[in-house]
Amino acid sequence: MTSLFKGFERIEEARERLTGLSFMAGLFMGRPDFALLLHPEEPPEQVAAWESYRPRLISFLTTEVDPDEIERTGKIPESVFKGLFALGAFAMKIPPAYGGLGFSYTNYGRALTLMASWSNVLALTVAVPQSIGIAMPLLLFGTEEQKRAYLPIVAREAISAFALTEPATGSDAANIRTEAVLEAGGETFLINGEKLWCTNGPIARYLTLIAQVPAKKATAGGKAVWVPVSESKGADAKVPTAFVLDMETPGVAVRQRCHFEGCRGIENGHLTFTDVRIPAANLIGEVGRGLKYALTILNIGRGISIPAICLGMAKQAWQPTLDRANERFTFQKPLSGHQTQQMRLGQMAANLFAMESLALAAWRLADRHTFDVRIEAAITKTFCSERTIQFLKDAHIIFGGMGYETADSKRVRGEPAFGIEQLVRDAEMYRIGEGATDVLRPFVAREGLSPHLDRAGRYVAGELRGTAKLTELLTLARFYVPWYLGLWRARALPDRLEFRHPLAASLFRYVERTSRRLAKAIFWAMVRQGRALRDDQGRQNRVEMVAEDLLVITTATLQAASSSRAADDSSRWKLVDLIAVEAQGRIDRAIREIRGSNHDQMTAAIGKQAADGTYGWLSDGIIPRRLRDYRPAADQASMADQTEHGFPIRFG
Repeated sequence: MTSLFKGFERIEEARERLTGLSFMAGLFMGRPDFALLLHPEEPPEQVAAWESYRPRLISFLTTEVDPDEIERTGKIPESVFKGLFALGAFAMKIPPAYGGLGFSYTNYGRALTLMASWSNVLALTVAVPQSIGIAMPLLLFGTEEQKRAYLPIVAREAISAFALTEPATGSDAANIRTEAVLEAGGETFLINGEKLWCTNGPIARYLTLIAQVPAKKATAGGKAVWVPVSESKGADAKVPTAFVLDMETPGVAVRQRCHFEGCRGIENGHLTFTDVRIPAANLIGEVGRGLKYALTILNIGRGISIPAICLGMAKQAWQPTLDRANERFTFQKPLSGHQTQQMRLGQMAANLFAMESLALAAWRLADRHTFDVRIEAAITKTFCSERTIQFLKDAHIIFGGMGYETADSKRVRGEPAFGIEQLVRDAEMYRIGEGATDVLRPFVAREGLSPHLDRAGRYVAGELRGTAKLTELLTLARFYVPWYLGLWRARALPDRLEFRHPLAASLFRYVERTSRRLAKAIFWAMVRQGRALRDDQGRQNRVEMVAEDLLVITTATLQAASSSRAADDSSRWKLVDLIAVEAQGRIDRAIREIRGSNHDQMTAAIGKQAADGTYGWLSDGIIPRRLRDYRPAADQASMADQTEHGFPIRFG
């Protein structure tokens, strides 16, 4: 049934079925279990650990880190790295047995939020080694020998990175080309290839490297395994595999430190590997499971690191934006006295509360270790990155011309040197990194459809004929008839204090009812669209967006209900009410368009025509230039020479 999701076939091969509890899995089937989101109290030792660490981190950031210098020079000073290692900032998720702090995911998220509120680039640099560097892959899949060999080093003295993306793949992680070939004798792998946009790559000592290994199928212990073959001889396929790579190994080269629109202090590189030999002992886990491992560890970045950094950036901008709105007068009123800006500030407040509620819920789910958080993590990353961009752009509007001017330029005149323009530039990276929004939305939809695909995939895809089709239909009817009838019946809410507040009870009933509406819409979309659903990313995206809104309403409501037990704070409920009112309109429209007609085909047809050149006349009136015209002059001359001599040219 993988054919229903075009472009995800190789990812599907690497995908594991849900192995733990998942609130979202139940929501997609019309059976949300709200009790899963009722978290136990934090362990006292973790509360104490954070209360002890927080003031030390604040002191270090405010006295030793100059975020303006990082922005101005594009470099994080070596003294800052030394201080962070001494503080254990690169070891927050590493257990004490290997030299780390052993923080919970919640404390790790809090630390990154605090750090990002001072310098998001610094927070990102610290997060990468612990989210997707070698620490997490080794903790989850490595041997005890590997853990003892590497974890104490990356905890206290060496930075690590993650090398997956390549120039030709981007988010298409399944089609990497870097190869690791087992050499004769079986003691070493020979690696050749390249990696692009490797965060921390230029300053890393170690990489988690994902490379294709020529291997053949075999059976061991009753299960199918991949066995690497010497010098590629007799290989059945090339399968993605994870390795620890020491960057000091001969043949490893940092070809370029990449520069971006924002995040100017980030160390991000284009790396090449030419006949790089690494010991077979550096292989992480099993051959052929590198993509599975990559998808697993990316959940940490998606659910914890990126949301925490986004939250810190938004919180950094909040109070300065309020100050600007109150202090800047136009037409005899402060900006905060104009309804347009009041509405903008109200939307910002609701977005900030929604992001914090969702992020905290994801962190606490991860801490319980009985949940499969892949769906919640992807939604949290998507929501927080997208809403942070909107939040910062709203702040940018309130600052007006002062927001468009750089901090250094304002400082010359003695103006408050708050760099909202930098935050706006930096925020775009978090929409793209660790799974772009346009990739994660179909991913979430795929997970939401998983129970149906597992059960009815062959029938919906039209793979059956004749008697086999009729038999399958009868089998499916035995499940789907009672299931579908059950979607017309409401389910009781948990008998807990959090569900007794009048607004909370109303919103939870709305989420439960809408979950059943969504489940019915998904079912009919599969029945009516069949194989066409594989190309219908418009419907897939709507499935994710409805689920996203429902999860946000749920987590914001729970956060307000939990907080109100300690203090009767109506301000939180006002934010929840606004979050829900705005989401409900989006949800109603999206469900209608999942079930019925929409304008996607018309819009997509025009887009295809545009790509084919139909609307080239829209460039009339300017000096026309194609993408290839922006190549360096020397490259253009070389290509022209090749064309003249009949060599094929392929433009990227």
